[in-house]
Amino acid sequence: MKCKHYMLSAPTYVLDTAPLSEALAIMVRKHMQDLMVVNDKGEFVGTITSFTFSRMLLPSEPQLPDDAERESAEDVDNRLMPHLHRKVGDFAGAHPVVEPEAPLLDALKLLSEGYLRLPVVEGPNRKLVGALSSLTILRRFRF
Repeated sequence: MKCKHYMLSAPTYVLDTAPLSEALAIMVRKHMQDLMVVNDKGEFVGTITSFTFSRMLLPSEPQLPDDAERESAEDVDNRLMPHLHRKVGDFAGAHPVVEPEAPLLDALKLLSEGYLRLPVVEGPNRKLVGALSSLTILRRFRF
């Protein structure tokens, strides 16, 4: 079996030139922990994860327990706000990929290591053509 037999052929992604606020909106709306990033040619650039946003929400300096009690939601929001206009590509991280013709076993090994989703790319330019996750593989079963 090959990856192309199980992949989702229209994965959700965001352009690397989009503002970070767009990526956040997609992730919140679709309840996604990670989001694939492509350039204007559809070539896979990397992924952005919810951990990226979690790090932005942390205070720049360690806080004492009393400081954390006095902090407001607005204080937390204010740590994220300066980043929302920046480009998604500035935050996209490297991520393993598979090709459509790769054996499904290759994808399963990566997924078993903890990756939530794998981009399926084609050719030397790494054009995004699909995505695989444990759930896309398991969807063939009817429970």
